[in-house]
Amino acid sequence: MMDLGGWLRSLGLGKYEAAFRENEIDETVLRSLTHETLKEIGVAAVGHRLKLLDAIAALRRDESQHILSAIAAPARPSAATTSAAPVADRVGERRHVTVVFCDLVGSTSISAQLDAEEWRDLVSAYLDAACAAATEMGGHVARKLGDGLMVLFGYPVAQENDAERAARAALSTQRALAAVNRKNTETGKPALNARIGIDTGPVVVDAAGEIYGDAPNVAARVQALAEPGTVVVTARVQRQIAGLFVAEERGSHELKGVPEPVTLFRLVRASGGGRRAGQRRLTPLVGRDEEIAMLMRRWERARQGDGQLVLIVGEPGIGKSRLIEEFHARLRDTPHTWAEWGCSQLLQNTPLHPIAEWGRQRFGGPDVPAERQLSDLENTLALIKLDPAENVPLLAPLLDIPLPPERRPILAPEELRHRQLAALTNWVMASARAQPVVLTLEDLHWADPTTLDLFRGIAERGALAPLFVLLTARPEFRPPWGARSHHSAISLVPLDRCQVRHMVEKLAARHALAKEVIEGVTERTGGVPLFIEEVTRLLLERNEQGGIQAIPPTLQQSLTARLDRLGPAREVAQIAAVIGRGFSYPLVRAVARMEDEALQTALERLAEADILLVQGLPPESEYRFKHALIQDAAHENLLKSRRQALHRRTGEILRDQFTATAAAEPELIAHHFTEAGLTEAAVEWWGTAGQRSLARSALLEGAEQLKRALNQIATLPVTPALRREEIKLEVAFANVLALTGDLLDGKEHYDRALAIYDPAEHRPLTTRSGRDVGVTLLSFRSNCVWQLGYPAASRNDAERAVKNAREIGHATTLVYALSRAATCYILCRNYAAAHAQLDELTALADEKGKALGALQRGWLFALTGNASDAVRAITSGMTSLRSIGATLYEPRYLWNLAMAYTELDQLDDARRCIDDAIDKVEKSKEKWCEAEVHRIAGEIALKSLAPDTEKAEKYFDRALFVARQQQAKSWELRAAMSMARLWRSQGKSQQARELLAPIYGWFTEGFDTLDLKDAKSLLDESAT
Repeated sequence: MMDLGGWLRSLGLGKYEAAFRENEIDETVLRSLTHETLKEIGVAAVGHRLKLLDAIAALRRDESQHILSAIAAPARPSAATTSAAPVADRVGERRHVTVVFCDLVGSTSISAQLDAEEWRDLVSAYLDAACAAATEMGGHVARKLGDGLMVLFGYPVAQENDAERAARAALSTQRALAAVNRKNTETGKPALNARIGIDTGPVVVDAAGEIYGDAPNVAARVQALAEPGTVVVTARVQRQIAGLFVAEERGSHELKGVPEPVTLFRLVRASGGGRRAGQRRLTPLVGRDEEIAMLMRRWERARQGDGQLVLIVGEPGIGKSRLIEEFHARLRDTPHTWAEWGCSQLLQNTPLHPIAEWGRQRFGGPDVPAERQLSDLENTLALIKLDPAENVPLLAPLLDIPLPPERRPILAPEELRHRQLAALTNWVMASARAQPVVLTLEDLHWADPTTLDLFRGIAERGALAPLFVLLTARPEFRPPWGARSHHSAISLVPLDRCQVRHMVEKLAARHALAKEVIEGVTERTGGVPLFIEEVTRLLLERNEQGGIQAIPPTLQQSLTARLDRLGPAREVAQIAAVIGRGFSYPLVRAVARMEDEALQTALERLAEADILLVQGLPPESEYRFKHALIQDAAHENLLKSRRQALHRRTGEILRDQFTATAAAEPELIAHHFTEAGLTEAAVEWWGTAGQRSLARSALLEGAEQLKRALNQIATLPVTPALRREEIKLEVAFANVLALTGDLLDGKEHYDRALAIYDPAEHRPLTTRSGRDVGVTLLSFRSNCVWQLGYPAASRNDAERAVKNAREIGHATTLVYALSRAATCYILCRNYAAAHAQLDELTALADEKGKALGALQRGWLFALTGNASDAVRAITSGMTSLRSIGATLYEPRYLWNLAMAYTELDQLDDARRCIDDAIDKVEKSKEKWCEAEVHRIAGEIALKSLAPDTEKAEKYFDRALFVARQQQAKSWELRAAMSMARLWRSQGKSQQARELLAPIYGWFTEGFDTLDLKDAKSLLDESAT
């Protein structure tokens, strides 16, 4: 338990202990304090606030050091993790910050004119004014460089509007310097001019406060290009503050050390807009039909004189403002008055700031003479039958309209406040009686106490007039007024998967995003419309290259701010982010090495903050990040060295303590070891994951996992053990490529593995691996090259495989070689040779081998007129394999069975089998036989009493398309022959020849095979 009073006294600030106690500030919320909250509890002096915030930052660094020390300690060593990822000696963190760089112009010449002490006092006054302006907006003065100043926004604590705060601080600095100059001029001192540059981006801040990254350098370069007395920002900053400031584009500039030109903008002044606007068209509204319908129903009741108040509640980005915009658009043809007020995070302690901001927009602000503003206000009040003489003196100050001294009310402060609130309420009510009014107040959670008092009165009296009050707030807000019958609430929930897809499609407009990309957006954004919009736009800007995993810059500061508000729980969020999107309590406890009480408190805080979703109670509880983006933000704020240490520890704990998880999800361990930089361990686990996926017929997943293993191996020095592992992975990867129809890449990897294979080194491993690697490679490649259109090469590989297997004298290897050789001979339609291979195989094989032999024998029977025997053999073989969970090659067995049923004129069974084969090709991704399956489906369509030629032609077309796409020349030849026969029967001999001749002409070998002989005969027949 922290001694808060002792901590304050150690800073020389013990007088604030009572204020901290009265406001219930303890160690759990201490790290969330900002300049605004310190000021609110009574820490008035800027210096004291700075001292407190620096001390809080030091506390956070100490916590980071403690946790890093814990997680960097190695777990139980293992052979697979022989070296640890390095852990940085200096603690720090990655942050997304906005950097303000301010420097005096011509300081050298001015200092030369003054005494050194006078120059010091002059610069000190400027620096004090600049620091006060920065800290008032929540900035952290990182460095003073002579007469220069660097201020960070977003460190040590981020706010969701750091870029806006930085811009306001910069403009305030220029105003403060102007005030300093006025005083200096009166005493004969020279005027000072400052230039200010602002940039935003990722940096690393170490424990000593040193900053590493491009943003500080760019801000300094931008400052050097600014004119004296101006504030210039980069395009990255402008994108985040567009609509909040009046800005002038200053063109594109080359900055030293920056590879791309940078577009700059000069900030003129704040625009008075309550929120970012005008930078893009409205986000498509999706999935809010019920909410809009409810608002319209409430509006109709309000129009009839039964006033309504609706509070729209939802997390940031969920679409509260967008819902109001859509509702406003629906009222376009209905007479009404629309008043839009908005609260600001920066002005939570400024009484009635939403009304003042609205008044400046409504009545013109400083750009319009005060007399004209007063006249406009008087006319407005007179139109709704309120006495201008009584109300203008009360309302004008609230609307930021200057009053002449003689019209200023002379009342005690409390009496004046009471009358002003009454005047505002009367104005709203009178306006509604003249014409129905919609009064919106956004971001009520940031409202100042006086604004809340005003709306308490409006909430209670609103039912008496045609008034529709529409409020928005975040879930943590609790209205200070009691519920009334005319009050309602709308709680906005995230969009479902279908709605997310619909929104992405609308945002992408004419850009067709891949289905996988859209699914990625759905997974990462958690259904939050703002997240969906920003991620989709980033994808479109980057043409889908790398965008799906990136955090959009527009969301970076708000996500970091959410994490910083968590206090100590932020550290647990970062550890959890390394573990993954979902995790169990026992796992996070093991990785974090924290006591149960502290860990459970942190996890409860994360759940309350809507960061985590939780199921069950500790120690059986399961957790999941609500949004992948918030997980990524927590992960990215960690230094790479710390990430590596955490990933290593997580991987080792999963491997050693969670063996069931390791067996079921080896890719998790592979991922953690990859991120930890433990390459050899990562290779082992990616290989395990790939083989497991292949065993479950998850071909695409297996391909990706095996590819990762091979990519990792490529970074390691060559050793005999590694070469053996590489061959094993190359075989598996080549197989999955060939099975999924990527035949050319498959053959390339077969060739690569055979080049590595050394009989002297690898044949002794046969008994341990089950069969000889070289024989296996030749057997697999035989099938692949036949499909690619090389029958002779296929036969050569198959015969070499059998020959080598006999030389090795290993039964399992020989059975495998005979099985694959039989497949080669069947594909080449040398049925006698295939029978001979299968006869020998049957004598040697075990039960599984016999089942495979029966299936191949059934294939042969189907092709040689023994259809009944084919059906028995194939159904028996499939039953045996399914009983042991072997489902690979089922599409082939089904097409063989369909052929047999066709020969027996059992066409319903044939169609059932071929439809099942087509379905399994699609689901299992066994695309290697897709062309042949569709060709046979076309042949079956022609076997009916009333042949369906149209359907057959579609199947043949599909077969040709797939074969050409895969460059599977042998399948293309068969599909072309089927189509050519159909066209000849329809009298289209010329078309048949034009289709068949090019593919036949492509072949350079195998002219003794039946397929090529049949093609030649068909071409000759088509020519006559």
